[in-house]
Amino acid sequence: MNYYTTLDRGSKLQDFIEQIRKMDATISNAVYHRNLKLQKNESVQMLDKLLAMQIDGINDSIKQARVLLNKSPNLSQQDIQRSKTLLDEFQNNSEKLRKTLDIKQVFKIDAPDTQTDFTSKSNVEMVQMQKQLVSKQNETIDKMIDTTGRMQLNAQNINLALGEDKVILRRLNENVEQATHEIKDTDSNLKSLLSYTNDCCLWTSIIIEFMIFVFLVIY
Repeated sequence: MNYYTTLDRGSKLQDFIEQIRKMDATISNAVYHRNLKLQKNESVQMLDKLLAMQIDGINDSIKQARVLLNKSPNLSQQDIQRSKTLLDEFQNNSEKLRKTLDIKQVFKIDAPDTQTDFTSKSNVEMVQMQKQLVSKQNETIDKMIDTTGRMQLNAQNINLALGEDKVILRRLNENVEQATHEIKDTDSNLKSLLSYTNDCCLWTSIIIEFMIFVFLVIY
């Protein structure tokens, strides 16, 4: 964290700036511990929401301090300039802390064994890190597109195979229907044959019995 220029106590503006200094120290410390949790791949969602509210609060306090500074004609030009410089430092640090909240678990994947304090990164470094992130995201998207293309090709091949199977199944169904029809015809013929055979056997038995009866009567 930066070492800010101190002001003499006494005025309302000085007390206000001292309050902002404490808020800045508290938020910076919370962001540091937040980054440690991020390095351990722990959830920081609730903490980020709380930090965002605190950063909004310090930004509002800085705005009020600037208004109060403009309404303090009794201050010397040196004190006014020193107060503006101090408020600018707080404002810059607030913006840097805000950008830190945009850093997510992707940096944990890139450097699992290192602990980086993103609050110490300059705007140029943050932009470079964002560019690297975008580049890796583009590579991931390209791989996803390639995988999707392969899946589409496999789906087309599966559809062709299913079409061929459909033709085979239709032919098999036709053969089954034809075989079923032939089986029914054969069964009907067998029933007719059995019925005719039974009639023949019956008449044969009657004739034989009649001949035996005649033979017994005559002899």
